Amino acid sequence: MLVIWARHGQNQANLTRQFSHRRLDLDLTVVGREQAEALAGLLARRLDHTTATSPALFASPLRRAQQTAEIVARRLDGDVETIDALREVDVGELDGRSDPAAWATYTSVLDAWGRGEHGRRFPGGEDLHDLCTRLATALERVARAASGRPAVVVAHGANLRAALPGLTGLPDPGKDLGTGQFAELEVLVGEGAAPRIRLLAWRSSSSS
Repeated sequence: MLVIWARHGQNQANLTRQFSHRRLDLDLTVVGREQAEALAGLLARRLDHTTATSPALFASPLRRAQQTAEIVARRLDGDVETIDALREVDVGELDGRSDPAAWATYTSVLDAWGRGEHGRRFPGGEDLHDLCTRLATALERVARAASGRPAVVVAHGANLRAALPGLTGLPDPGKDLGTGQFAELEVLVGEGAAPRIRLLAWRSSSSS
């Protein structure tokens, strides 16, 4: 089934470059709300080409995702189910920080994951195994709840990008998913097996 994974619109933490997993939870900016409105239009057009059935809608509990999902839901005429496992990467002790040392640690962990050191953990946070497990679990829940309908997930960019190699077997897409942009996934679920996930499209961007 088709799962469209949309990144939230720009929020204040994008401007301050603060890590935001749980302790820090900021609102969309004016630009972010405009991006969410544009995203809603993009999704309406995209889904009109695939089905006449309303999609199932899901979102991360973080405010930037919730506010984006509310705007999308008004356009797509649906209710949003919140899934905690869709949160951004759990950076642990880095949450809320924006200092150079925090960013150096963040980059070091992601670089280690890229080298195959999947057990490297954010201080007080998760490693790549944890991230892939929770996102796979979340996507399986989405697929089962959607019951054959296409699904829209409003969540984050870094968590999906970091987990993609583990989820799909493909390399890192090379650029971040832009705020207010989306990726397309095929998610297949069966009894007693992990979901099979395939990347269909990735709207990359160099902007935050």
